[in-house]
Amino acid sequence: MRTEQRVERYKRDLVELLSKTYGPRLEKVLESLGKPPKKYAVRVNTLRTSVDEALERFSEAGVECSPHEEIGEAILLDISGPHPITCTGKVVTAKKHAAESVMLGSNLYLPGVMRMERVKVGDRTIVVDPRGNTVASGRTAVHSGIRGAEGIAVFTEESIYRLPAIRESSLFLEGKIQEQSLPAIYTTVVLDPQPGETVIDMCAAPGGKASHIAQLQNDCGRVLAFEHSPGRVDRMKRVLSRLGIRSVRVERADARYLDRDYPSLRADRVLVDPPCTALGVRPKLYEEAGAAEVLSSAEFQKQFLRAAVNVLKPGGILVYSTCTLSYEENEGVVRFAEDELNLELDEPPLRLAGAGEGIGYSECVRFDPDRYEAPGYFIARFRRSR
Repeated sequence: MRTEQRVERYKRDLVELLSKTYGPRLEKVLESLGKPPKKYAVRVNTLRTSVDEALERFSEAGVECSPHEEIGEAILLDISGPHPITCTGKVVTAKKHAAESVMLGSNLYLPGVMRMERVKVGDRTIVVDPRGNTVASGRTAVHSGIRGAEGIAVFTEESIYRLPAIRESSLFLEGKIQEQSLPAIYTTVVLDPQPGETVIDMCAAPGGKASHIAQLQNDCGRVLAFEHSPGRVDRMKRVLSRLGIRSVRVERADARYLDRDYPSLRADRVLVDPPCTALGVRPKLYEEAGAAEVLSSAEFQKQFLRAAVNVLKPGGILVYSTCTLSYEENEGVVRFAEDELNLELDEPPLRLAGAGEGIGYSECVRFDPDRYEAPGYFIARFRRSR
């Protein structure tokens, strides 16, 4: 797709804002966002299986995979494509984020359906995003008019990019693997939780990082996972149950007020992975956020850090991470943490080969999609000196 077409999928003021971060590289950044990385990461739950067993079972299923060279619990699966969609049929419109998953070969689940033509079970269908872009084809698993919180709406048969249906795999159902991007897995490695420590995950849903914290502690710590949305709390509990995690306590709360609502709470380490504009998500069909959303998001994120400092023990570690690209939500928030909260940047215990540095902050880590085969991501590790 030509750059002019790609830029049209982004609001003009957002493009102008990102150009301040990337300059002439922005063209390549936007092009990279429109397709997935060449490899898709999953995390092996080493509390239930070994990496070798997971690799063997993927290979037996015909999946091309390899261990990550630097993160021991990460496995990389090959993504093929782009492929043409040759089939025709009735139209099912998926919500944006669901369409981006179906674009990779995932089945379309009922919560991801926006609307569908009149269909019966087994009808051939085309799956499109809300703007009418075709992402896949398949066969319906339900009659039109059926809605629900669970279950498959369309079994995907062709997709632009192809990846095994991980959530239907026996490894996933047995709680032996967890879908998680490589930068998200790396974020918990940077946090470096130790057995016996009290660790807070302030914005914990859907539970990937909280469960990884418990895994790195050998399920022998105290992990407090906070989430405000009741629905997301329930989904996180199901994730933790599937993985067999026992040391994570899920609390429904607005983490911006932890220091007020839990005045005696103190943690050795705190993870702040707050809501953001998610500009780094790949593959991205289009983006609805503009510059105003970026600036508002940055101010929102600072509220979590204010509370995090007050529940972090002196000498404790705080990790701030986002899946977005803007300077304002990343380095701009780091500057706030240094100037207003007196947090000190700390070197990560492991630096992945090829990952970039923050803009003006060599201690931070940037995964820029034009330079690293992963979703766009940002990670900063701080230490509270007093």
